[in-house]
Amino acid sequence: MEILQTIFGGLLGGGLIGLIEFLIRRKDEKEDKNSEILKAIESLERKVDCVEYKIDENDTVSKRVRILRFEDELQEGRRHSKDAWDQVMSDITGYCNFCSRNPGFKNDQTEATISHIRHGYEARLEKHDFL
Repeated sequence: MEILQTIFGGLLGGGLIGLIEFLIRRKDEKEDKNSEILKAIESLERKVDCVEYKIDENDTVSKRVRILRFEDELQEGRRHSKDAWDQVMSDITGYCNFCSRNPGFKNDQTEATISHIRHGYEARLEKHDFL
């Protein structure tokens, strides 16, 4: 009887230790999977940030093109409606905001142009001189 109790106790103790080892291993595997998932999420987040920046940068380049085109039209003597002036002023605001948030973005192409357009806008506002 004692032999059976010893065997049974050994089996029960060994089984309990095996169960504990299994649970610990399972917990470690879950932590490894969670770690892999977190790394994948962080990688995806970086990619989304990069795509978001590229979209903002492309939008800003489009604004710069419209600003420069508007200035070319002013230099040619073309007159514009108040709505066209308001649109270019909105483009200037968006363009300048992007440039201030992203100091590495090349901005030297438009500084004088923006200044000239702003002065022209203010002058037309004072004189009510829109098309």
